[in-house]
Amino acid sequence: MWPRVVVFHLNMALARLGWPGRRSGESGQSMVEYAIVAALIAIIAMAAIQALGEGIAEVFQRILAHIQSIGS
Repeated sequence: MWPRVVVFHLNMALARLGWPGRRSGESGQSMVEYAIVAALIAIIAMAAIQALGEGIAEVFQRILAHIQSIGS
């Protein structure tokens, strides 16, 4: 569902910039649109990992320390 929303908003933004868009007989998403969505998801994922990376690593370190303390 949400990839369709992203593609819809991308198409709206491109239409405002004068992009020709789809022809009237054209339906469905093209591979280019899927590639754009995949690229956006990858960029967002990389930004989230960079922003949250240290915090996530700290949580895993605590879990590892707790597991090691149980074994000893």
